[in-house]
Amino acid sequence: MKRLVRGSWTCLALLVAAGCGYDRKMSGVMAAWDQGEYATAASNIQPLLDEHDQDAPINGVVFHLDGGTVLRAADDLPASVRSLEWADQVVRPYLDQAAETKVTEEVAAVLTNQTVRTYRGTFYDRILLSTYQALNHLQLGQAERARVELNRAALWQRDAVERNADRIAREQAAFAEAGKQKGYDVSATMSDTGFRASMEQAYGPVWDKRGSVNYEVSFTTYLRGILQLAGGDASSVEQARQSFRSVAGMLGEPANAPVLEDLALADAATQGQAMPAMTYLLMETGRAPSRKELRLDIPLFIQQVPYVGAAFPLLEFHDGQVTSFSVEGGEAPRNAFLLCDLDAVIKRDFDDQLPLVITATLVSSASKAVATYFAQRAAGDYGWAAALGGAMYQVAMNSADLRCWLTLPKQWLAVRMPRPASGQVDVTLGDGQRISGIRLPDTPVSIVYLKSVRAGTRPLVHVMPVPAR
Repeated sequence: MKRLVRGSWTCLALLVAAGCGYDRKMSGVMAAWDQGEYATAASNIQPLLDEHDQDAPINGVVFHLDGGTVLRAADDLPASVRSLEWADQVVRPYLDQAAETKVTEEVAAVLTNQTVRTYRGTFYDRILLSTYQALNHLQLGQAERARVELNRAALWQRDAVERNADRIAREQAAFAEAGKQKGYDVSATMSDTGFRASMEQAYGPVWDKRGSVNYEVSFTTYLRGILQLAGGDASSVEQARQSFRSVAGMLGEPANAPVLEDLALADAATQGQAMPAMTYLLMETGRAPSRKELRLDIPLFIQQVPYVGAAFPLLEFHDGQVTSFSVEGGEAPRNAFLLCDLDAVIKRDFDDQLPLVITATLVSSASKAVATYFAQRAAGDYGWAAALGGAMYQVAMNSADLRCWLTLPKQWLAVRMPRPASGQVDVTLGDGQRISGIRLPDTPVSIVYLKSVRAGTRPLVHVMPVPAR
């Protein structure tokens, strides 16, 4: 009997170790990241990347996504390229496959929890993977490779529009059917007024959100337009017109006024007018949402097991970022406009996925509770040990999936302006910091790329020429 108890505690230890959260492993990285200590963040993430360079299909992608942005911020561009390439090799096949779900893996997730599902990236992960790779290549002087990556990002965006809603519906139906096969009807819980009230208190209305997602990241489309505009040939300029028109539609009036100026510039170029040399100042600022856990007792409507604890993910938003900047050096100072609110993009995707996440969590939690009950019945005199082991199993494995790309920014801000005759600009950030004498390359288009995670920390500045084809 003592051996059985010791075995139960050993089992608990193994399960807890297996369920060690991504956010926990990344805590040292994020502590440095929030303070703008990018070299320290890179040093802290390297052992995690080494660990997931080999046979690590479940979490490899999310570690290497964060690795790409952390190493980029630490100015180790070759390592950033390699990390993003690692993730790209895993997710790229899903651009061509009709279905992303592996049935055996989904069954395993029902029996344990959602954290054992292979992380293949959200739609915006895949778009931004190619976007950051484009920024790396552009900074390395490889403009054509940057254009290829941005074309790939556009394919990911189109793919998300065409397939994501259908994929979510198929997966949700598959989980519901798996629950029925285990004697649990998820629709009964979903219809319970108390459960719905708890969900809506935590999330707001969640039941009819599918189909509301805009699957484009405006920053990515705008960057693609800039590089196409710089291409100079008729085909590139026409593609730039399409990109700027798309971004103008995403931003809406009056926020899209600066992008409409780009559209007018591209229109004039298609009519044979010479294009002035242009400078674009783009700033990524703040931290995108992370995830935290919400635990609830849920009704199962199973006679033997009426209630069970379940864990759901919640978005946690982060403030404290630089919210504006202005540029001097041209005819008049220019204030930045909000180009992309990534918080909103991520929340739309989260809301879109939420009904599926709720269904999967309910089926997973119910399956483990029922299995524990019948194991206790079958154990006879040792039912107490089976109950103990089952309780340990449920505590360890009823965990919300908190994996997400933690080092994405909260927003992108932008300023567009003709290249000043002086060949340099001064930037003043909303937190009072001033960056003077930024020298611009003598190319048809140039980009000044700024980065700040928190107000008051030293911003990064990179100047990138965009040569014509």
